[in-house]
This record gives sequence, C-alpha cells and structure tokens, in this order.
Amino acid sequence: MPQPDHISKLGVPDADGLDDDLKAIWARCVEKLGFVPNVYQTYSLKPQRLRHFMAMYNDIMLAPSGLSKLEREMVAVVVSSSKSGNLGKRPNAI
Repeated sequence: MPQPDHISKLGVPDADGLDDDLKAIWARCVEKLGFVPNVYQTYSLKPQRLRHFMAMYNDIMLAPSGLSKLEREMVAVVVSSSKSGNLGKRPNAI
C-alpha cells in the first residue's frame, strides 16, 4: 500500500537537508522497509524530537526485559488495536 505524497500541511524535510545521523536512519528505513515511516518524517521537522522519540522506542523495545522484541511488538499491536490505532496495519519501526 503506497503512502500518500503528503502527510502534513507543514511538509516534511527533504532527506538531503537532514543531519548525517538522520540521513543514515532514513536510508536504513528505505533499505529495510522500502519507505520512511510517517512518524519519522514528521518528527524530522524537529530533529531533536526525532532523536528523543527513537531513544524512547529503543529503550522500550531493546532494553533488557523478560519479553523478547517480538513479544513487545505484539503487545504494541494489541494496545494500538484496542485504541483503534494504526500500528498493526503498517510497520512503524525498523
């Protein structure tokens, strides 16, 4: 399912204008997913917020825990689904 050409009335930054660390993240998304998730594109308007978002995600999904990453993803899908979210319909993370 292709993404729309626009995701925000604010627009999103062109990848060429991003800091090197964010360019690498975008390239990895395209390599693994075939696109850059909208949440990353939108947060790229405020690069430091994208970095904070990614740090929070990594802390939740990759920190030592009794749950595997797959189990954590399943919990996220169930919670999102119960809130009528979109997490279970499209990949939102690397």
